[in-house]
Formats: sequence, C-alpha cells, structure tokens
Amino acid sequence: MSWRAVVAALDEHAAFRSQVSLYLHPLAGRATLWHVVRALLALPSPPREIVVLHLRGASAHVELEGDVSVRYVAVEPGSEAVALRAAVTAPGPTLLVDGSAALVTPGTLTRLLRAAEHGVASVRGGSELATSIAVAGEGPALASADDPRVPTGAALVVPTGPEELLQVLDRHTLSDATVAIRNRLVRQHERRGVSFLLPDTTWLDVDVRIGADTLVYPNVVLEGVTDIDGECVIGPYSRLIDAEVGRGAELKGWNYVCRTRVRSRAVLEPYARRGDD
Repeated sequence: MSWRAVVAALDEHAAFRSQVSLYLHPLAGRATLWHVVRALLALPSPPREIVVLHLRGASAHVELEGDVSVRYVAVEPGSEAVALRAAVTAPGPTLLVDGSAALVTPGTLTRLLRAAEHGVASVRGGSELATSIAVAGEGPALASADDPRVPTGAALVVPTGPEELLQVLDRHTLSDATVAIRNRLVRQHERRGVSFLLPDTTWLDVDVRIGADTLVYPNVVLEGVTDIDGECVIGPYSRLIDAEVGRGAELKGWNYVCRTRVRSRAVLEPYARRGDD
C-alpha cells in the first residue's frame, strides 16, 4: 500500500524551559522525534514520504540512517491548523502522528492504517475530545476537520500498550517516557538472551547491542553505540559510552569505558578506566 506520513512537531511547550526544542530532547540516546520517525519507517510497508511540520525557528531535524525521504516544513506560529490541513489534504491514505508520541510502536501504526481503510481512525486516550497521538484516513477526509488531530466520528484503535499514549510535553513526561523505553529495551534484550540482575536500576540507550548469555549487574549505564559481545559480565556501577566489549570479557565493577575496546576474555579490575573522558 502506498501512503504518506505527516509528523506534527508543532507544540513547543514553555514547561520545558529549554533552548532545545522539546522534539529534540534526548530519549534513550536519540531525539524524541527520532523515535516517531523510526516507528514509521519500521512498518512492513514504509511510507513513500514523511513530512515533518515544525514551528519556524524551532529546529526539528533528526539524523537518520540510510536513504530516507523526510521533508521538513517550517510553519509560522499561529497558522498550525491551516498547515496541518494543507499537509494532509492530498488524496490517498495518510497517517498523521504527533511528534511527541515517542513510544508509539509500528504494530499500533500498522493496525491504525488497516482500520483507516474503512474510514478515519485514530489512536487516542481518555475522552472523545482528546487529541490523537495518531490518526489515519483519506487525505481529504482528514483535512475536513478543523484540527485533523481531533477528527469527529473516527474509529478508535487501541494501542498495543498503554505507554504508547504517553506524550513528551514537559520534563516529567520525559522522565516517564525514559522509564517506559528503558523497560521496553530491557525486555527486548532479555528475549535475545541477556540477563539483568536488577533491571530497574539499569540504563541503556536504544543503539546499545548486547550478545546472548551476557550478565548485567545492578546500576550499570550503557550509552551511545555500545556493543557488548556474548558471554560477558558487566559488573555493578559500570558506565560504558560508545564502547566495544569482546566476547567473554568481565568488568568487575565501578568501571568506566569510553570510546575504546575491551578485548575478548579480558578482565577489568574494580575501578579500572579505559578510553577517553
């Protein structure tokens, strides 16, 4: 199926009190908006085009791997509703998703597109008047609403998990999203054969890779593009940043490894440091 995606990054909430756009605040090592775009690209049939609407003067550009067609459109403050209707008005299936809904999954978006084959459908929480985190349907049908994010009479699609309804709108919801995505990443690694002794005390970024039969002790922080091979032991209170750990290596604890490699079968004694600060 050929379809278009529009991402609305138009709500710059003052509650963040930051010079950085809320859509560019880091979440698991990537910008909040990056997670939304990646979910769109992970669908079985990716969109032929992704349009990102952002307020003029508030950057929303994110780094993506591969040949990805993303078009950024600057919107003048005060004309958000007009810009939204213009972005979705073209004929054909269109999916409009909120750029703050960083936890929405490809599975939920796939079911939303299927539901939209029979009319406008949305994923939203709470009441009928709640702003949708995602809405899909024929372009002209979406554009007929005053605000396409609040379509009338839309079929409701229930998300795969309740955390997908979370929108990053201030520091507290960013913290909530941080916990939710950490739990999601831990479960993904566990399914691949990784053990976490106390997962609630662990932090890991979305680009971290861990091999099977590796054991991660409590209070470990894994950041950036860190690659840990199989059969490793990562001791308590260790922090790894853009690091590479070879198969069977053991970090006994309180280790700091940054932008360097620990060879296979190596043993780092407690408090040993490797790499650049």
